[in-house]
Amino acid sequence: MLIQRLLKQQRKVTATVSHVQQLHVVSRALSRVSSFEDAKRRYEHVNEIGNFSVVGRKAVPEFEMLSLELEHKHTGAKVFHLARADDNNTFAVGFPTIPSDSSGVPHILEHTVLCGSERYPCRDPFFKMLNRSLSNFMNAMTASDFTVYPFSTTNAQDYKNLMNVYTDAVFFPKLSEFDFLQEGWRLENEDVTNKDSPIVFKGVVYNEMKGAFSSIDMLFLQRGQQLLHTNTTYSHVSGGEPNDIPSLTWENLKKFHSKFYNFSNARFLTYGDLPLEETLQQIEKSALNRTKSTFTSSATKEDTEPVVGDVWPSPRRARISCVFDPNESSKQTSMSVKFLLHQSLDSYTRFCWNILETLLLSTEASPFYKALIDSKLAPSFSADTGFDQSTAVPVMSFGVKGIDESDCEHVKDVILNTLKTFASEPVDENRVSSILHQMKLSQHVIPSDFGLRALKYHVNMESYRFSF
Repeated sequence: MLIQRLLKQQRKVTATVSHVQQLHVVSRALSRVSSFEDAKRRYEHVNEIGNFSVVGRKAVPEFEMLSLELEHKHTGAKVFHLARADDNNTFAVGFPTIPSDSSGVPHILEHTVLCGSERYPCRDPFFKMLNRSLSNFMNAMTASDFTVYPFSTTNAQDYKNLMNVYTDAVFFPKLSEFDFLQEGWRLENEDVTNKDSPIVFKGVVYNEMKGAFSSIDMLFLQRGQQLLHTNTTYSHVSGGEPNDIPSLTWENLKKFHSKFYNFSNARFLTYGDLPLEETLQQIEKSALNRTKSTFTSSATKEDTEPVVGDVWPSPRRARISCVFDPNESSKQTSMSVKFLLHQSLDSYTRFCWNILETLLLSTEASPFYKALIDSKLAPSFSADTGFDQSTAVPVMSFGVKGIDESDCEHVKDVILNTLKTFASEPVDENRVSSILHQMKLSQHVIPSDFGLRALKYHVNMESYRFSF
């Protein structure tokens, strides 16, 4: 009996030790990523994590980082994760939001979803979190063809709290008519205390866009994009044209949300040292495992891709008018020569265009600085000058501002002649080496907001904006 009792106690002890060992293994597996080697050990050979399939993977040793692309088996939601030993963890959820007019529906929806949701029905939970959160970045942004909601924080519990607020906001917003009138547009007395005062348009987005279009630089940028991309997605103002915003109805706002803000269109972007397993579980718990009929998207694949135009057979010219500023000099004209590039530029070719931009424009020794600024032909470059990747078809622009309208033709000739001269001469290899050296040096100093920069780069490079 004594021997049996001792054997039974030994089995209990062995079982307890075994259980503790199992807990230790689980605990270690769900600890923070401690190094590049640790990230590779965890994820380099994994094909599934819970209900997510790993569809792509790449090691980035230069930044001691491993990237993973995953897809949710049941909903098709996509996750792009950067595993790196950095405690400033970043999360973003975004959607392709393709406008079909300039009513500003993507922009107004971005504001309205943050005005309360199913689990957080209070007014403006987003702004309440600004005071309570330990985050070092919180925002929401509407671009020409996508909308994204990012945040960063070094606190693990804060990361979970914010993720809950963000996912509930975008997938389960209240979208009340009152919030639409507040954030979008409404008719109201100019002086709300005086019922006899004039009736005027008001609204957070309406006023914001009126202010934006009062800037000559902003007007030049926006109209230039519209004229260059005629009959495409980019001929519309996703932020909202002040004259067109009042055409948007509350019903159309809700339809736009139902069409684009669903699981199959969702793109989750995550970065940092927190265990990916826990993040994926929380994404499911806070969003993907909650059923809702409107999450069967009415948007086809074509609906979520920007419409791009055909190549022009010949150059075009356009003129944009704006209000003259009496406080500035008499020379208030901006002009630009713009080139539509190829839609299917790969990452390497875009990298080359960035180097070319630096060679042509970025220093006082650059040919365009000498030809346009040093020569006193113009005081500064125009707002659109440079390599622009904000649209599915990239654009390269060369322009100036602060000139007389009569000088436009001469400036155009100088720009084209400078390009011809640059193309006919051998490129200074020392300058290229210097640019590459500076890029390499910059990699040795990792900024504190590296996660945000990396995710922003991914969004800009992966056109159609959020596809992998």
